[in-house]
Amino acid sequence: MITRQDGPPFYVIGENIHCSRVVKREGVRMGAMPDGRPAVKVPTADGEQLLPVPDRIIETNDFRQNRVKHVMVAVRHGLDGTEFAELGKTYCRWIATRQIAGGADWLDINVDEIDHEVTPRLDAMAWVVQAVGPFASVPLSIDSSDPSVIEAGIRVLDRSWAGGAAPLLNSASLERLDVLDMGAREGMPLVLSCSGDVAMPTDAQERIDRADDIIAAAQARGLKLADLHVDPLVVPVGVDPEAGPSFFEAARRLREAYPEVHLTGGLSNSSFGLPARRLLGDVFLDLSARNGLDSGIVDPVATDMRAALAPDRDTEGYRMAADFIEGRDQFGMDFIEAFRAGRFAGA
Repeated sequence: MITRQDGPPFYVIGENIHCSRVVKREGVRMGAMPDGRPAVKVPTADGEQLLPVPDRIIETNDFRQNRVKHVMVAVRHGLDGTEFAELGKTYCRWIATRQIAGGADWLDINVDEIDHEVTPRLDAMAWVVQAVGPFASVPLSIDSSDPSVIEAGIRVLDRSWAGGAAPLLNSASLERLDVLDMGAREGMPLVLSCSGDVAMPTDAQERIDRADDIIAAAQARGLKLADLHVDPLVVPVGVDPEAGPSFFEAARRLREAYPEVHLTGGLSNSSFGLPARRLLGDVFLDLSARNGLDSGIVDPVATDMRAALAPDRDTEGYRMAADFIEGRDQFGMDFIEAFRAGRFAGA
């Protein structure tokens, strides 16, 4: 929980223990085994060890494009039962420790990209939950687009972990009401997505209508409003000049209608495909909090949460990013020109 000077506390769902996460092959997190095989560097109590990248990951397009799915490397060793399986657990725990130090209130676990078949995803979720859960001082967030994978995580949870703090389920939606049933059965808080069966919401009213429906479904199952984290869905601001304004309007109106509900979102999605992503992401986070969000699905290592929630709003970088996000600089033409001119170098 991040304490704010000008608003309520902000809760962080740390999102970095995901099999989709990448590092650069030439980056500081990568090294090489004695035989030259690429490897992930794993900080340990005795210094640093190397976790070799499995062949099946080396053969992927991501790897050929100089991107290494580093969490997937650790999980794959665990699933395959290699001699490096324990080191893979150590790596996942190291990531968790950094997330907690950055302010995470939950550790989001997502293994959807480990395999296109469901059985390996079920096994991967169980492996990561058991690797991280007993060693974490905050509860887990079990995250998947497949309810059966969420169920696999629930089955191996120990509710005494993290001092008995309740794990989070991420996420239920109108298309995944069985996750609501899981949350009601287990007494766990949930992320409620405002996604639909056709497309992302296009405006504030569509977000609110979907939120009303999924909140009503949760209440019908006896779930408390205070246990719901409603996600109105963040759309990249470079795609639509109204992406930011419609998200903020929905947040303001939902905050007024449901003061007990937490409002959250995948905040890094706002800057997808754009330059100066950290600047845009930090400003989007601050604007989201000012418009009613009190929770976020975010990497608290990549984002200095305390600094982002207490910014200097008079800087050129903040003002130009806010103009872009809030639709005054449509498609970010002025922002991108300023970035190319090097005006955000110190931001």
